[in-house]
Amino acid sequence: MSTSTSPPSAQRRDREESAPGVWETVRRAADCAAVGVLFFVFSIPLFTAGAAWAACAEIFAAWVRDEEPPLIRTFLRVMRRDLPSGFLALLAGVLIVAFAYFDVRVALTSRMPGFVVEAAALCLIAAACVATLLFAFAHRAATGQTWMTSVRAAVQLGRIRPWAPAVVLLALAVAASLVAVVPAFAALIAGPVGFAVAVVHARASSTMSGAAEVGATVRTLNRSALR
Repeated sequence: MSTSTSPPSAQRRDREESAPGVWETVRRAADCAAVGVLFFVFSIPLFTAGAAWAACAEIFAAWVRDEEPPLIRTFLRVMRRDLPSGFLALLAGVLIVAFAYFDVRVALTSRMPGFVVEAAALCLIAAACVATLLFAFAHRAATGQTWMTSVRAAVQLGRIRPWAPAVVLLALAVAASLVAVVPAFAALIAGPVGFAVAVVHARASSTMSGAAEVGATVRTLNRSALR
């Protein structure tokens, strides 16, 4: 029975080749944490949280494009630009969660037949609305389009790619669990969650674009065949 091992030079070369990828991952994780801390700081007045999340989305959209915007200057610029619209988006998110919370409480306390199913359905609807709102932030940051256009695009994304909101909601659940175990994570958890939203949005949007291109090609071929 014989065993073969790589020569020391090959092993050293493999370690050197894998080192940049490891350091890039560590650097990106540190950047995510830094963005999360900035979001926490800029959200302390509470009414600025929507604009702060818009700034996070702007940075993450740039990362997806392999760009490296300055963090603090980007936050300051987007905060000035999106303070009113960010507040309205924040208000929409708060209303979604508040209505869902009170409706679920009413359903659970009523003890009417099927109250468990009703409460679960209300939670799913609220979760889908929250995911749509997060995708609207991501779409607006990635494309520069208006809020209404971004909301419509987010709704379409969730309808055509239902796995996308499911992944985002899973990320939110994991983040909430981590904060529940280690409350200090609340100061930075927004960074990893926001980056996950941006990556999922980019991946889902790219597959939608590819499907649209294939569909257009098929329709063109069909029209050519019918002539």
